[in-house]
Amino acid sequence: MTRALRNLMFSAIFAAALLGGAELILRILGIPDPGIYAGDPGSLWWLRPDLPPRALPFPEGGAEFTVRTNRLGYRGPDPTQRAWICLGDSTTFGWGVEEDEAWPARLEAALGRPVVNGGVPGYTSHQGLLTLHNALSIQPERVLIAYLVRDADPAPAPDHSRAPRRAPDLRLMSALRLLRPKPQGQAAAPAGPTTRVPADRYLTNLRALKAQAEAAGAEVTFVAFPMQRRPEAHLAALQTLSAEAQVLSPTLPSTAFFVEDPVHLTADGNDQLARQLAEALR
Repeated sequence: MTRALRNLMFSAIFAAALLGGAELILRILGIPDPGIYAGDPGSLWWLRPDLPPRALPFPEGGAEFTVRTNRLGYRGPDPTQRAWICLGDSTTFGWGVEEDEAWPARLEAALGRPVVNGGVPGYTSHQGLLTLHNALSIQPERVLIAYLVRDADPAPAPDHSRAPRRAPDLRLMSALRLLRPKPQGQAAAPAGPTTRVPADRYLTNLRALKAQAEAAGAEVTFVAFPMQRRPEAHLAALQTLSAEAQVLSPTLPSTAFFVEDPVHLTADGNDQLARQLAEALR
């Protein structure tokens, strides 16, 4: 029995050393590419900080665009204290356009003051509230809150009902998942009876974002991103806040959006949006 236990222990140590060595080698070689995100893609994720410039495909626009992140995991250079910061999803991040073409960068150019692009693709006000401490770490002078597009997305269950998974970020497991055959012919998941953030909870989240930002010494402005398909319930909730804070509702023509991706703005559309916001914020 003692010999069997000893052999079992040695086998376990050998297996752990082998797996640990394989994990270390994969990390050193950068295999597989971890991509630009970390965290749980089903509930709470973020952009990996300090990413060097990398090209991302944008087939809808027929080209690539470049992304880099700073120490906070936001797009662009390291932010300065007391800068303004824009919070939102990929429509704030500037999906499909270059860093200096996204509307936060164009707003910075128009106002002549530092503006941080705090947009994270896929974020709703739910993820924004969970990660607000990151944005407030620079003690921003003003916070522009532009969550709307993904909050109104149809979903089988609301975002707040999904608990983040605590699975470790192992390259070995990622590599093994790449070897699995992808299932063919699966039907898309039904959109579901709700939205990622129902309108009443959206209003609650916005008020919580406002309260926390103001407690940190920031002024708050809400931005109703000019969607082509207007989510009336969410817009009504947002307009409720006009008695409590500045709510900007810019308008843009359909030509400001990519033809094959009518959610995201072209470089010219981002510039048009920034110019409208700058006029209201001067």
